[in-house]
Amino acid sequence: MTVSNALFNEAQVIKDTNSALEDIQETLALSLVDSLKAGDHITTPTVINMLKDLEDMQLKYYDRLEDNENTQGVLENQEQSGDEETAE
Repeated sequence: MTVSNALFNEAQVIKDTNSALEDIQETLALSLVDSLKAGDHITTPTVINMLKDLEDMQLKYYDRLEDNENTQGVLENQEQSGDEETAE
């Protein structure tokens, strides 16, 4: 059960982190719009690169979340198999 709890806790942390990353992306996107409006060609590429990096981070977190959910599913299946064997 402790592995399952750890996986659940990790999933929550990943979801919270992704939510925070989405907030940062929104702020950066607004900053990008402002820099484009101001004609700031120095800041613009930096903000675009930051947005790309954030997207890459989110994709890695989503991959980890998927791995986490798959592992949870395997553990649940093992528990159910063990319960069925015990019942027999």
